[in-house]
Amino acid sequence: MAELNDWTAEYAGLVMGEPDSAISIVGVDGLVSLPDVRSSDLTLVQQHGQYPGDDYLNGRTVTLTLEVYGSTNDEFAQALGLVNAAFAPAGEERPLRFRFPGLAAGRTAFVNARPRKRSGPIDLNFANRVCNIVVELYATDPHIYGDELVTLKLSSPWEGSNPKLRFVYPGSVPALPVITLDNAKDCVLTDEITGLYFGMVPLAGGITINSPAQLVTATATGTGFNDRITAGSTWPEYGFGEHRLSLSSTATTRATEAVLTWRNRWV
Repeated sequence: MAELNDWTAEYAGLVMGEPDSAISIVGVDGLVSLPDVRSSDLTLVQQHGQYPGDDYLNGRTVTLTLEVYGSTNDEFAQALGLVNAAFAPAGEERPLRFRFPGLAAGRTAFVNARPRKRSGPIDLNFANRVCNIVVELYATDPHIYGDELVTLKLSSPWEGSNPKLRFVYPGSVPALPVITLDNAKDCVLTDEITGLYFGMVPLAGGITINSPAQLVTATATGTGFNDRITAGSTWPEYGFGEHRLSLSSTATTRATEAVLTWRNRWV
């Protein structure tokens, strides 16, 4: 989808915050805040403290405060109608897309959410065709996602070249890439910053490394090859900060080509 302009948001086709728009964004709460943590710590019996368990996040509540304006009664009613239609209850989760500089690396991002509350007063401002509407959205998945997939390419050394793939990952949740290898043969993908690597021997041809599913398959047929993963390998995972990747291959006809794809994530 197209990039949004700075300081705008979009939900169910309704764009908010554009200059001279009848629907302005007064404030947004819940995108920077951490969702509530669901702990599985256990209280120790007849001892101080607790036994540490895993922590998980609950859903994310996002609250939009909108100012709706109309220069005439008809324009005001039309703007209110657009807001009410976009934020109608009892529907499926939809992407709340937004672009706020400083958040999500300054690019368009989204959360999947649905309306749970909507409120607005009828007061003196309303009589002058201005109304502040507060919309509460709830996202059962607390993650914020980059709107566009990230796609990067890397080749193995060939004819004296020694290519590296350098990038800075901006997300707070590590990226789990899907990596497709063309003309692979006994490849090892190494992150030279962290020293972690992922190798496959003996294995040749078109190969897909699916880090989210933890599967290595033949790209064309889907045949599984997890038994070919070399000892000491770590599934490719890239946390916040700088990375420098290299790809080794014993292919002799041409370089092995790798395409890495993921979606940036934050909490």
